[in-house]
Amino acid sequence: MEIVTDCVTPHVPRTLPDHMEIVWLDRLRAEDRVRVITWTCDCQAVYYELCHAAGRAYIRRTLRKDGTVHETYRWLFREAAQVWDALLLGHAR
Repeated sequence: MEIVTDCVTPHVPRTLPDHMEIVWLDRLRAEDRVRVITWTCDCQAVYYELCHAAGRAYIRRTLRKDGTVHETYRWLFREAAQVWDALLLGHAR
């Protein structure tokens, strides 16, 4: 994880060779209420949020340039947390 002095949230590092490809879907907006558990720094061109809603968890990806939002499949929280950890370590993108 890269540390930048003015930022308080993590930055996503470059991906490592043979990283896992995350399947990104168009935003579903299926739930009325979504709780964002944690997020990456929004000073980068792309930032991510680990979300929890309706008993499931997923990762949301936002492109700063145009505000485009994509989401992953809905998983059990522990599965989403594993993918989140892989993203923060450069093992997934």
